[in-house]
Amino acid sequence: MATDIDDKTEAELNAFNDQLVKHNLTPTWAYYQELVSMEPMPSYKAYLWKAALLEYVVGRAADLVDLERGGERRSFEVVNPDLRHLHGTTHTIGAALQLVKPGEIAPSHRHLASAIRFPVKGKAYTAVNGEKLYMEERDLILTPTWTWHEHGNENDEPVVWIDALDYPFNKLMQISFFESYPGGMHPNARSSEHTTNWTGLTRPAWKTYHEDIPLATYKWADTLDQINRWRDDDGSPHDGILLEYANPFQDGPVLPTMSCYAQLLRPGEHTTAHRHTSSTVYYVLEGAGHSVMDGVRFDWAEGDFFMIPPWTWHEHANAADKDAMFFAIGDKPIVDAFRMYREEALADGGRQEITSTFEPLTFE
Repeated sequence: MATDIDDKTEAELNAFNDQLVKHNLTPTWAYYQELVSMEPMPSYKAYLWKAALLEYVVGRAADLVDLERGGERRSFEVVNPDLRHLHGTTHTIGAALQLVKPGEIAPSHRHLASAIRFPVKGKAYTAVNGEKLYMEERDLILTPTWTWHEHGNENDEPVVWIDALDYPFNKLMQISFFESYPGGMHPNARSSEHTTNWTGLTRPAWKTYHEDIPLATYKWADTLDQINRWRDDDGSPHDGILLEYANPFQDGPVLPTMSCYAQLLRPGEHTTAHRHTSSTVYYVLEGAGHSVMDGVRFDWAEGDFFMIPPWTWHEHANAADKDAMFFAIGDKPIVDAFRMYREEALADGGRQEITSTFEPLTFE
């Protein structure tokens, strides 16, 4: 008799649950595991884009795309196939390559998304709020939120740089704004030394943040000098020599939503695995090796992009007899802002068992 009553109650409860769902209500007792998981369950997997593929697209874009098409820029995103709806490299970061030909100027616009620029070939300038910030290979330039900016190439060779923006995060938050400058070009009235006039930790209080934002230009020569200063340190067991670019006015990440890093793997270095609640995008500056992410081996070399989702086991290996070096962008500042950053090291030796090897896409 008890079994009959239990069966009847269970049937009634299931029918009641279905009724709630039809009325756009969620019975927590039936969906608790979907609402609150025991640990993060990323909706996307690690991915890698090979340099040969990227170089092919840059070359074809140079032939086929002018600056009047689309978003006033000749750029293309590296998009995780699981995040096509966000056009995101991760769920918070969109990384891209942008090409500007000699003599070209990409028109001025601004957007709520914050951005960084990191040239990998050639040199150019980015003008931010009327100030030309000149950049050479591996320099880092910031374009903070809602600042007017344009890009120009005053040289005889094309320039290619990495763009990284937080627009997927903006889309998730449903707060995207974009505006083109009236007439196309913001006047560049400030001298190129304006940024260098910022000293100490002060700013003109009579100016709003967007009127006179402190801009930082990170020269690669200075960054490389710091890498070499730390080269003989033990470094991180998970990341080798990992240096974070710091906001000189706040001693924090370069932008409120993105952090940037220069990373060195010394010859023969093989890190131990860990995972954390932030996502990271990597660009291989030099060298070759592999990373293991959730048991999958990803072989990388100079000019490749790859990315790691949150809470994904990962380790890096440089088996060569020369340095390997990355430029990396992460969303840790977002996670930190909500006190949601967590990190865990892999126990029992700290190395993963490789179960498969990633097969990258190529143009045939």
